[in-house]
Amino acid sequence: MRRMLAVVLGLAWLASAGPAAADPIVAQFWYSFGGKNREVTEAHIKKFNESQTKYRIEGTFQGDYFQALAKIRAAAITKTAPAAFHVVGEALPNLWQAGLLESMEEYAKGPNGTDLADFVPGLTQAGYFDYLGKKPAPLFAVPFFRSTPILYYNADMLAAKGVKVPTTWDELRAAAGKLTVREGGDTKVYGFEVPVDWWFWYGLLHQAGGTLMSADGKKAAFKDRGQEALQFWVDLVNKDKVMKQPPGKDYSAWEVTNTDFINQRVGMIFTSTAFLNYMTENAKFKVGTAFLPAKAKAAVPTGGTYFVLLKDAPAAQKEAGWAFIKWMTEPEQTISLSKATGYMPVRLSAINSPAMQSFYKDNPNYKVALDQLKTAQRFPFSPALFDIQREVIQPNLEAAVLGARTSAEIMSTADQKANEIISKYDK
Repeated sequence: MRRMLAVVLGLAWLASAGPAAADPIVAQFWYSFGGKNREVTEAHIKKFNESQTKYRIEGTFQGDYFQALAKIRAAAITKTAPAAFHVVGEALPNLWQAGLLESMEEYAKGPNGTDLADFVPGLTQAGYFDYLGKKPAPLFAVPFFRSTPILYYNADMLAAKGVKVPTTWDELRAAAGKLTVREGGDTKVYGFEVPVDWWFWYGLLHQAGGTLMSADGKKAAFKDRGQEALQFWVDLVNKDKVMKQPPGKDYSAWEVTNTDFINQRVGMIFTSTAFLNYMTENAKFKVGTAFLPAKAKAAVPTGGTYFVLLKDAPAAQKEAGWAFIKWMTEPEQTISLSKATGYMPVRLSAINSPAMQSFYKDNPNYKVALDQLKTAQRFPFSPALFDIQREVIQPNLEAAVLGARTSAEIMSTADQKANEIISKYDK
């Protein structure tokens, strides 16, 4: 009798317990941030996993943007790529043409979709690229951490020297001269510093009235204005001696620039909005931010990364990847990501929310990048874009500043090589 009762009670317990909970769908997400931004990313991955039980995202740090991109290309060949990834914008046309990326049209418009009209136009795939008269590609990239370069300045230093925040190239040169401090043959404080980097050069190119490619994308078009932009740096470093050239390549030079600014070895710098929270928390002086100075016109590139799904990932993993992307770009998350870093919120409803408007009122430096979007310059949607950046422009800018070659020589050679790359992809 006792045995029968135990069986009955056991069956009743099983019936009340219901079916066993299914294991979550696990998907990999590779990311490329260091320092504070890495911590913020990891905290949001953890929060997503705790917010529901259907999916679990496993995040893995893969080095800087370009190291991670090389790993993605290698993993795509061996069919070991993650379901979700984030990638610097200039690489997107090349990855799309290579067939590596999944279209997200159906995900965005499906039952677990998102309001595409709520994304900030200048930060979207469509707002980032000029399609050169071609039919736009379908949605395959959703904005993640988006930025612009901005002018950071030591407000205390400028006030002490009676220097106004510069709004033009000529004013920047004059302000840098007034802020530079020399003792004998040593320069104790430089007026200005910027990494000798493609992104900032691209901004100067457009400020000088130039563009990277012809309107149809068939030819390079940067030689003359690109030379003017590069020569501006050459003169600031070598002629005026008011700009410090940070040593190192890629993001090593960015780190040096940020450190010099924090340690008050330089009065003004160009760097990304991504470091605004870091600057604000670590500077022992009042930090100010402003638009990049203009020449022929005001102009700024946008930057940062986009979420993508890898086409060859299993369908269930792409579903999990999309759920994560959708969650990360919802207003609540994009607000917290922005406040913790300095990157721009990617949703209009987030920007217009009472919480964010109050934050901007108390922290006006964070709004400068958003306001500067009205001068944003698009990149050509060309598979040659990334090769021109990494193989033609980026490795050669420093030679002019160091005096190894003239800016005219560098831009003439760059023009020829860029046209060769464009022709290769145009076949």
